[in-house]
Amino acid sequence: IEYGIAQLGALQIWLNHKQNRENAIQQYKNALSLGGSKPLPDLFKNAATEFDFGPKIINRLVNEIESELRTLPV
Repeated sequence: IEYGIAQLGALQIWLNHKQNRENAIQQYKNALSLGGSKPLPDLFKNAATEFDFGPKIINRLVNEIESELRTLPV
C-alpha cells in the first residue's frame, strides 16, 4: 500500500513538473524539507499534490499517463 501511495504522489509531482518545472521542483523540495516531522497528508500538500485516492485523482492520472504513452514510438 505504501508503494502505491508513493507512486500516486510521484505521478502528481510529474504532472506538476509538466506544467511548471521550476515550481514543481521547489514544491517537492519544500515537502522533502519537512522530513518525518509532519503527517503524510501535509507532505502531499507541501508538494502541491492531493492526498486523495478517489476516482477524481486516479482518473486524472490515468488519462495523463495514457496520453503520454501515446506519444511514445511503438
